[in-house]
Amino acid sequence: MQSVNIVFLVFPKTHLLDLAGSVQVFYEANQFGNLRFKLHFVSSSKSIKTEQGLMFSGLIKMEDIELRERDMICVPGIDFKSFVNKEMDEPISNTKDWMKEQYKKGVYISSICSGALILAKMGILKGVKCTTHWKCLPYAKKNFPNAQFLNKGLYVFDKGIFTSAGMTTGIDMCLALIESWISPLLAANIAQEMVISVRRAETQNQQNTFLDFKNHFNADVYKAQQILANRFESSFTIKDLANELNIGERQLARLFKSHTKQTIQAYRDKLRFEYGKQLLYNSELSVKEIAYKCGFESTRQFDRIWKNKERLTPLQSRSKFNKDI
Repeated sequence: MQSVNIVFLVFPKTHLLDLAGSVQVFYEANQFGNLRFKLHFVSSSKSIKTEQGLMFSGLIKMEDIELRERDMICVPGIDFKSFVNKEMDEPISNTKDWMKEQYKKGVYISSICSGALILAKMGILKGVKCTTHWKCLPYAKKNFPNAQFLNKGLYVFDKGIFTSAGMTTGIDMCLALIESWISPLLAANIAQEMVISVRRAETQNQQNTFLDFKNHFNADVYKAQQILANRFESSFTIKDLANELNIGERQLARLFKSHTKQTIQAYRDKLRFEYGKQLLYNSELSVKEIAYKCGFESTRQFDRIWKNKERLTPLQSRSKFNKDI
């Protein structure tokens, strides 16, 4: 994977949680996969004071960083009252032209919580579906009518702009980006590493079996889920799984059902289907190749399961997906 610059544009009165949670997601992605997300902390001045009183110094001036298409700028949330009282007007004005220039280049723009108000004030959200913290929504709709602020949804992706509802939802948004850019399995690994028992989401990608049924903390069951997520071949049996964990097959079955409310086979079938969906929508593999990679016994079996869940054939679903993006 080519290195991707993730730039956090830090304003005075930034909320620490908005910044730190999202930073941690990309940091963990690097630890797992050596994916080379390059993290940068940028401002219009070399130092700022956060809303919680922590000083940041040695920040990069925005003019000193060169961004490419598909890099991303993230604006963490700031103190809402300070924004309303126009205390943020000067730093926003100082960064507005640079932000617009980056967006025109194809750089993704994202925000967390009240950070969307900054984007709206810059004029970047005109005609864009977006969201912000529930407390900010009435103000946002009244003062920025050209932006399409939505009441529902923890995060919204539209026209290369990603906005999230508030504070910890920045973590959810960044996990969803990792899922979309890299893989749902990596997103699941990061969530587990950060001890996030359930990753919340709002779009169709929210129903993700790699993350579902992981809201427990049983080490053996976690290991079993991890192994299953990496062993799709049909020759790998539940007996093999039990042997690898050095647990009796019946004992493992009881543990798994107790903690996930799913049988091992049912969970595995969901994993295979979810993996097939990712391959169908994010690769050029044929349906036959996808069925084989997912561990289905035949293309016919994959077709049957797919039609039962999606009401379309895999090829019809791929065609529809490509038209919608």
